[in-house]
Amino acid sequence: MEITIAEFKTQFPRFTPEYLPVYTSGTYFKDNIVYYEGLFYKVKVASTTNLPTNTTDWELYNDSVLNYTQDSDILNAIAEANVNFNEGLFPDKATAKLVFMYLVAHYLTVDFNNALGSGIIGIATSRSVGSVSESYSIPNWILNNAGLAPYATTGYGMKYATLIRPYLVGNFFIVKGSINAD
Repeated sequence: MEITIAEFKTQFPRFTPEYLPVYTSGTYFKDNIVYYEGLFYKVKVASTTNLPTNTTDWELYNDSVLNYTQDSDILNAIAEANVNFNEGLFPDKATAKLVFMYLVAHYLTVDFNNALGSGIIGIATSRSVGSVSESYSIPNWILNNAGLAPYATTGYGMKYATLIRPYLVGNFFIVKGSINAD
């Protein structure tokens, strides 16, 4: 399945970690951070349209590209998702593309979790703040399915599983009959 980095970013504008803020020509406001020619810069005036190298408007900012989602991360996740994706399950290309993007987001999240050394991180099924708590469970139709259970480790994977579910099950009928060789 083919998708572009731009399509992915449009589908998931608030992905975490956020996308690398590569400088593009335009207006920037106080405290905006950009990545330009291998360095990070932060706006120190109310607004600017000047290049980040203008020291009147910008200051160097200490950060690392490893704190951001980069285009190369997205490309790697697209390649990983293509290993496990069957475009032929879906009725049209638009549906396939939407479902595929959730699979890409799942793999991207797994890659970040692995890079952080946190191993497999599952979905939190309960949380408490003071005397208030809430809980929920992952549906058994996901957990009891060896093919779908690995997707229960991220929210994007859970969404992927729910989107492909209708295309994985079907109805069949057994009809008694015979064939005449006429």
